[in-house]
Amino acid sequence: MQAFTALLIFVTAAQAQATEPIFKTVKVTDRVYALVGALTQRAKENLGNNMTSGFIIADDGVVVVDSGGSAEGAKVIVEAIRAVTDKPVRWVINSGGQDHRWFGNDYFQRVVGARVIASEPGVLDMKARGLQQFENAQKNLVERFDGTVLAYPDITFSKRHTLAVKGVDIELIESGGAHTKADVFVWLPKEKLVFSGDIVFADRLLGVMPGMGLKWISALTYLRDELHPVTVIPGHGQVSSLDKALKDSLGYLTLLRDGATQAFKNGAFDPVEASQAIDQSPYAYLVNYTDTQFRSNNAIRMAEEVFKSTP
Repeated sequence: MQAFTALLIFVTAAQAQATEPIFKTVKVTDRVYALVGALTQRAKENLGNNMTSGFIIADDGVVVVDSGGSAEGAKVIVEAIRAVTDKPVRWVINSGGQDHRWFGNDYFQRVVGARVIASEPGVLDMKARGLQQFENAQKNLVERFDGTVLAYPDITFSKRHTLAVKGVDIELIESGGAHTKADVFVWLPKEKLVFSGDIVFADRLLGVMPGMGLKWISALTYLRDELHPVTVIPGHGQVSSLDKALKDSLGYLTLLRDGATQAFKNGAFDPVEASQAIDQSPYAYLVNYTDTQFRSNNAIRMAEEVFKSTP
């Protein structure tokens, strides 16, 4: 795996009144930069940018992956870009329907003049969950959320799309569903590099949504068997090798699935009983593991899917 050079660029965002940097800008290649955010929950200190995102420098402008969790969150992303290049920001890709993937859209559209693109399922997810996420973000970010406006993408695509930029190939690929119904791979085939959005969690325990666990395994299997990237910029956590990304995400999901399957074979009566038989301790090194309710929900949701899929 190639070495990564961490730039001495720490976006402090005085307007965020934060005591810690919002994220760290990491140079991955000459064209690609990751913005590695906190592994904690959304808060006014991180402006809702508790994720890993980034940007790509094409010959004719900058492509941003995910617009941030608020208007101020979008502003600090632009500041990070300006610390590296003065090329115009032409495109913003929303890699999914989680708030920190798209709540900065209005800022990029109205202030920066960029066009925003997302998958068709992504827009449906935004419209279905946007108001609830907006209310939650207001509570979490308080005054740091002021000025944030829900704004939907300018362009949508179905299944697969090649972005029209010069000097770098960028393909957008629907995952079929992973953490949410709308997660997208941002694939750079020549670099063998992928921005995974919430399809990959590294360093942090992922959260299984109802009905999404088995689809998530399929999405990660596609990443491994069809794309097989050298470098993964995950939706949460540090820039990773494929092995690390798969260990923290596919490995964990597989453990839940196989554990539930075995529990039912051993006579577990229902998903709750089956979930209690799953030993998650191999993943105790991940952030959020100590949240027992979080782990329990993951196990129950996977066990429910296994129960329904068993003949």
